[in-house]
Amino acid sequence: MKRKHPFNMIEIMLALGVCAIGITSIMVLFPVGSAATRDAAMETYAAHAADQMLHMLKYKMITSWDTGIVPATNPQDDSITTGAGWGGAEPEMDTIFKHSTASGVYQVISDRGTTPSLTSENIDFRSIMFVWLTDISIVGNQNIGITLNIEVTWPAELPYASRQKGYYSLEVFNPNYVAP
Repeated sequence: MKRKHPFNMIEIMLALGVCAIGITSIMVLFPVGSAATRDAAMETYAAHAADQMLHMLKYKMITSWDTGIVPATNPQDDSITTGAGWGGAEPEMDTIFKHSTASGVYQVISDRGTTPSLTSENIDFRSIMFVWLTDISIVGNQNIGITLNIEVTWPAELPYASRQKGYYSLEVFNPNYVAP
């Protein structure tokens, strides 16, 4: 009686080739997925920092409308780097550091350590934040409100043109405004 072999060598080699192509195709997707995850995390850091800053500025504006906010210098200025010129953290926020010479410019740091600092080695996210205002006026009524604008650019180590950018804004209406 003749014995039948279920598979021959050629069929096994073809099956292994198909499996190798499938596994290789799946492995190619891992770097793409990890890059997308990293980009999403950076966008989340930027949005959180902008939200934190917008609401802190809104609070300052509502409690004392006439103090004003100094607008940012030109955001495309590449002389603003992560090197020297940064002051201490804002009192209300320990992750946002104000630039000592450029008005309306901040550095945002997210750190795996306990308290973020400018010299930390465990920085996950570092960006430059530019803050400026635009007036809200309705048919000649002045001082009705302002729009707080923020541009967050990251990673801060790159030149301005090479960074990713996020734009955020919040309208704040003057609580002391009385219609004529």
